[in-house]
Amino acid sequence: MKNILLAFDFAKRDFKERYVGTGLGQFWYVLSPVITIFIYTVIFSDFMKMKLSIVDSSYAYSIYIVPGLLAWLSFSKMLSMLTNSIAQKSNLIKKINVPMYVFHLSILITEFLLFMVSISLGIIFLLIIEYPVNFTFLWMLPIMFLQAIFVFSLGVIVSLFVPFFKDLKEAIPIIIQLWFWMTPIIYMKEMIADKYPLILVLNPFYYYVHLYQDIFLFAKAPAINDLTSILMISLITLLLAGWLYKKMINTIKDII
Repeated sequence: MKNILLAFDFAKRDFKERYVGTGLGQFWYVLSPVITIFIYTVIFSDFMKMKLSIVDSSYAYSIYIVPGLLAWLSFSKMLSMLTNSIAQKSNLIKKINVPMYVFHLSILITEFLLFMVSISLGIIFLLIIEYPVNFTFLWMLPIMFLQAIFVFSLGVIVSLFVPFFKDLKEAIPIIIQLWFWMTPIIYMKEMIADKYPLILVLNPFYYYVHLYQDIFLFAKAPAINDLTSILMISLITLLLAGWLYKKMINTIKDII
């Protein structure tokens, strides 16, 4: 319990200090997702005249792209931060007697709160364009939580191997970029479902993102089998991360 409270304290400190010295300060937490929503809404729905016939709205493409894009930005940011966490916190690990997982948890807490902020702004976007929002959107919370557990676990796993394989630190940004384009976020899944079905089947993030898209577009509650799928993905990844952490953390402390 003490270490969990310490993780919250580190998260609070990071939240306050991340934009210290900038003119806009913590307003960047809101401004960044707002700019992202604005760019994709204007460029794709207006300048490029991209429309979707699946819903009756001139902003259909924006409604489709916003939840997946915001979810991906949170996913990729948390994964990148967790990947580099051991290297960045190595001095603190040597100086103070704090388990490494405390720093991992602080990243999870901070990024999950920011994820909630960005998705809230996405819902505000729907209200501004007068698109229906109802209680089905509450399903976003457990889906977001399970996504956070998945990326947290994946990030911990990767971070444990970075001290042994230095090239991983450089490879992860490339893998993240490829992963983005292999996930139907800015294009429809139908474009690849028939020709490359394995891209969807073997892509764990797809199981989360299509639920966000269904909720935003159709206010459609997730099916039990879909919830079971993401629950299993998150739990299996979490158990693997915990097992590897116990096996490897003492050796890592000796080499950093």
